[in-house]
Amino acid sequence: MPSSKLIIFNFVSFQLLWWACVLSAGTGKEDTLLCLIGLLTLMHLHWMEGWEQSLPLILTALTGCIFDQVVYSMGWVSFDLQSEAISYIPSWMIALWLAFACTLNVSMRWLQHQLALAALLGAIFGPLAYLGAEKLGAVTLPGPTSDLAWIALEWGLVLPLLLWIRATFNATLQVRPV
Repeated sequence: MPSSKLIIFNFVSFQLLWWACVLSAGTGKEDTLLCLIGLLTLMHLHWMEGWEQSLPLILTALTGCIFDQVVYSMGWVSFDLQSEAISYIPSWMIALWLAFACTLNVSMRWLQHQLALAALLGAIFGPLAYLGAEKLGAVTLPGPTSDLAWIALEWGLVLPLLLWIRATFNATLQVRPV
């Protein structure tokens, strides 16, 4: 089990990174932020016993990016400062998914065997994160409230899936908690 200090550090650093990502995206100044997330991800990887343990982190971040790409492609969310010629989620969202993946085996590890609760929490807090990001100018929720219901469904599926991926890799690789 991760130490209490590491759990707190992991949780607080992700919250700060979420705020930094959303605020910087709202102003178009995300370059420094991307470097910070990269540094914190490297710190997280350093705490792992071996680089093979980075595979679940990359896989969970990639899975999250794919889910958000679907949300973006369906028109349930748009990114205000993104060129219309680009049809992919912005780099700050990819970085945010990488940072989120770092929480799944540390501060969110307790949810790995409570997938129904994870689905409920994902369905509640996923859309709230999007609403918060909209209020801060990072995203636009162009459609009706039903789009938020789709985002709730997405997060109700993706959070338990990501936690299951982490738990499966933990058992297969005999990963120690970071």
